[in-house]
Amino acid sequence: MFDISFSSKLERIIDDIAEKGWSEIPNFLPEDFCRSLLNEMISYWNSGEFKKAEIGKGDSQTRIPEIRSDFIHWFDPNNLTELQNQYHNIINELKDKLNRYFYLGLEDFEGHFAVYPEGSFYKKHLDQFRSQQLRQITCILYLNFDRKENDGGELRIFTDEGTIEIIPNACKFICFRSDQIYHEVLICKSNRYSITGWLRKTDVFGQ
Repeated sequence: MFDISFSSKLERIIDDIAEKGWSEIPNFLPEDFCRSLLNEMISYWNSGEFKKAEIGKGDSQTRIPEIRSDFIHWFDPNNLTELQNQYHNIINELKDKLNRYFYLGLEDFEGHFAVYPEGSFYKKHLDQFRSQQLRQITCILYLNFDRKENDGGELRIFTDEGTIEIIPNACKFICFRSDQIYHEVLICKSNRYSITGWLRKTDVFGQ
């Protein structure tokens, strides 16, 4: 899976993060691998293993559908499937490059499958918690094959120059600073599939 082309994609992410704090890479991973990830996700979805996503952390977590209305299935780092482990290895490759260039102290990755059913959305927010600065880099891999123009679910990124809307096409990878880039998911008009995760610093205080 790793080749010269993939290495150049990682280098582009590094350049983009340095220049503007976010990066968009179409065709980041092979289609057959992404389809396999999608099939695994749909299997979890059909078996009822997703839960309604919440906002906040720890005891303050709560479901507020007016802000966020997607469903998630967390990866268990101690019980990864073969496909999930392959994806973790890919993200670890990116983690090592980010640490080499930016000295971020990234140590681990937490991630989940995310499904946005028709009518769902996620209002403007930052991914890093105010009370905890562990999340440093947000990573999103889209798995929406055969997407139509009016399916909605675009990722809107807020920059100093204005807003940018990113089409969540299959195999596209988005990466950005969790502490800097405000973003939102626009209303979905069909099911929207992705893997969302964060490269994090070590949780030395067990927060």
